[in-house]
Amino acid sequence: MTAPTRRPGRPRGAQQDPAERRAALVDAATRAIATHGATASMEQIAAEAGVSKATLYDNFDGKAGLTDALLERYGREVLEQFARGLGGPLTGQQVVRGGIEIFVRLIEAQPETYRFIVLNADGGAVMADVAAPVTALVRSELARQGLDDTGSEALAHMTLGAVFTATEWWCATRTPPRDAFVELLVGYVWAGFSASGLQESDEPVDLTAVATAIALAIDPPAI
Repeated sequence: MTAPTRRPGRPRGAQQDPAERRAALVDAATRAIATHGATASMEQIAAEAGVSKATLYDNFDGKAGLTDALLERYGREVLEQFARGLGGPLTGQQVVRGGIEIFVRLIEAQPETYRFIVLNADGGAVMADVAAPVTALVRSELARQGLDDTGSEALAHMTLGAVFTATEWWCATRTPPRDAFVELLVGYVWAGFSASGLQESDEPVDLTAVATAIALAIDPPAI
């Protein structure tokens, strides 16, 4: 009896879940970037993953798609760590310091991945999710202090621009020491807020809007 033929191109055995396959490829991309630096090519990433370059393109629609997947992973990690730090009463400055410290530590641990994202991602996409909770914090504090909050989103993006650029520079130089750098950056951010009228306060901030913005960024509603 002739054995049934297998459809051409279809691998034998159980198929890996697409989400698990993409996660494994992102893991491989992270390793390749750590080895080859921020300019790691798709060929080098494919070699690390043990797949063809065509497989990478099939799963991520090119380098831009892979970069988006890296950004989603590490952006989610920043936001999840930030959310875990919002469990108790915090002043505005404490929230800012906590967020900056989380970001700096994450980038310190994987600076080449961060540079790869900066080099290959849409600049707007890099800021989009992180900007939402910062905007919510600024808007909430300006409103609580009876100030005009129409510039909240602009202030958030200015702040993130400074934080991203300064942290990238610091990762390349590592001077001053991390804790001193974080304090300098927090002071710089608050100086910008103060110039816009926002005053430092010992009163805890209302974290409801911040937590909501983080939750929506981590798990956006289906369209």
